[in-house]
Amino acid sequence: MNRLITLVTLVALSLVATNQTFAKEVKVDIDTKRTESAYVNLASPDINLVDNTNWDLAFMTPLSAAIRINDGQGVRLWHVTDGGIADFDAPLDTTGKFKTWTELFNSTDAWQIGAFNMGLDGFSDDNPGEFGWGQYGQTIVTGTELFVIKLRNGEYKKIAIDELASGTFYFFYSDLNNDNQKSKEFVKSNFSGKLNGYYDLQKGESLDREPAIGQWHLEFSKYIQIVEGQGVTQPYPVVGVRTNRGVKVAQLDGVNVVNTPEPKPEDFSSIITEIGHDWKELNFSTFEYEIIENRVYFVQRFELQQMNGETVEVPVGELYKLVFKGFEGGTYTFEIADPQLSVNETNYDNSKFAVYPNVISKNETVNLVYAGSEIGQASLNIFSSTGTTVHTQNVNLTQNIQISNINTADFNSGVYFVRIQKGNSIYTQKFVVR
Repeated sequence: MNRLITLVTLVALSLVATNQTFAKEVKVDIDTKRTESAYVNLASPDINLVDNTNWDLAFMTPLSAAIRINDGQGVRLWHVTDGGIADFDAPLDTTGKFKTWTELFNSTDAWQIGAFNMGLDGFSDDNPGEFGWGQYGQTIVTGTELFVIKLRNGEYKKIAIDELASGTFYFFYSDLNNDNQKSKEFVKSNFSGKLNGYYDLQKGESLDREPAIGQWHLEFSKYIQIVEGQGVTQPYPVVGVRTNRGVKVAQLDGVNVVNTPEPKPEDFSSIITEIGHDWKELNFSTFEYEIIENRVYFVQRFELQQMNGETVEVPVGELYKLVFKGFEGGTYTFEIADPQLSVNETNYDNSKFAVYPNVISKNETVNLVYAGSEIGQASLNIFSSTGTTVHTQNVNLTQNIQISNINTADFNSGVYFVRIQKGNSIYTQKFVVR
């Protein structure tokens, strides 16, 4: 009886300090003028900062005819609806035309649909082989359309994509009056292993500015998002997050950011702006950004594999859990939490589990007291405040009170969290090593 009373007392004391983080804080700074892109590898996390102001076009390299524009840095594109590629050599009068021509935008759903693709990726049932700027036929995509592009320096050019053949884009552009005409090519194989290769129309040269596709999960940058409101659809510059090809995101709202329900397979989305920009809101009273509370993102890489004669999409690599904490100037702050601390339909009951003493000196023993109804083998893990696992073992749970003695000789000073899990039942508590 005395031991039961002691357990209740210990649990009451330890529940005061159960606001766990189990997370590593990461800051990504793309500068206040948003002139950089940051490519983040969540496994490290390595942050690769690159200039985002030195390119106009992005050509997607793997099995695609996608061509994007640098919309986040002022590049704009219009489809010349009253002409085609055959009209390129005629001087182009733009007077009053920007009101009638169609302005084109990059897709914020998929990398393989750039502004030049006019909403098409070549695989539509209604328009098979149609890539917007050209039509596929017998191994070659042949250009058909004429465009006007506003470069990032404010100059206007007319441009046409002649063809995509054997992995090389051929295109030409000039001033609107035909001066300074240039014929150029972009060779995909020069950017093997990258999602995109880039082109500077001002200098007439290709750029290699992106990490290898396997070395990043998220891109933090400025881009154009199509926003709908009050019956009006319009482009709007945003600062947000896009995911790499093959990376999916599950957004969970209204959840406990520490003990978060584990996402279901159907929760994951392949939309590249699933994280996007709307995890923050501008407070118009303070003109500061406020973070949406109780929102968690799970990030997972997927790939196609052959299983039982069928091609299926399966998760590969680590699952990452992200919680945004702040945005100011050009700096994003978020935490990468240990996804093992998420739970499936959890029976979460700390009234049956306690740690004592809550504060110990190094080399002292911490005691774990369990009085839950779960019996049998369970996993016991201890995490540092950064989410690093410092101790793990199997324990045999019984219906009787059980004490496990753990020596902290190898623990550094700091905050630690103990987690016992058996099936869907989770028990967590906290202690401090001085």
